[in-house]
Amino acid sequence: MQYLRKYYKLTFIFLAFNLLLTAKAQKTRYWEYGIGLGVYHYRGDLNENFSVGNFIKEAGPRIVVHLRQNPVPWFNFGFEAGYGNSTIRDADYGRLTRNWEVYTESFDLNFSFEWMFLRYGKWHWENKITPYIKAGGGGLIAGSRGQNTIDLPESIVLHPYTYGSYNLFYGYGVKTRIGYHTTLFIQFTAHATGTDKMDGFIENSVATQKNDRYVSFIFGISRLVF
Repeated sequence: MQYLRKYYKLTFIFLAFNLLLTAKAQKTRYWEYGIGLGVYHYRGDLNENFSVGNFIKEAGPRIVVHLRQNPVPWFNFGFEAGYGNSTIRDADYGRLTRNWEVYTESFDLNFSFEWMFLRYGKWHWENKITPYIKAGGGGLIAGSRGQNTIDLPESIVLHPYTYGSYNLFYGYGVKTRIGYHTTLFIQFTAHATGTDKMDGFIENSVATQKNDRYVSFIFGISRLVF
């Protein structure tokens, strides 16, 4: 009988503790959804020599949509999808003989995490602005066109079609409240991919292949739901 009393007591304490955690999570949890627009830039074999001028010439549009859950005031997780494209010209790098003008584009669907440096969102109207960092990864669909197929060296193999891979990314940004349920944000993300074919070709004369990558700068808006 004494053993049963201890068992019931421990069970009651465990259930009470779980109810307390659940109630606390329900109190702080909220959802958010939103959209962002900005610029997208491919980095790879065609433009290893980076310059601000060529970045401006090459960058194309990017759009991102997201849906996230915020279980606590400083952390969230969810899904985001993005599309972007970029155009790279051989002429900008002095390769006038080949003279490619390659258009590359990609669509990615990712799972992501964000960590806010200040308590933010539900119940924290006093913190109207906070920096944050983020990371995540997911699937990638990419394609390209614009490569010349005439007089190519044997070391170059073209892959001008659509294919799938993965991407892993990190980023950082700042978000600010413009209303109790509305947030504006600006962020940078850098994406590493699992493919060297975003530009539509492989240069086999290179001993070590480097996977392509891309970056984006986004300005967007989120709706907080609570």
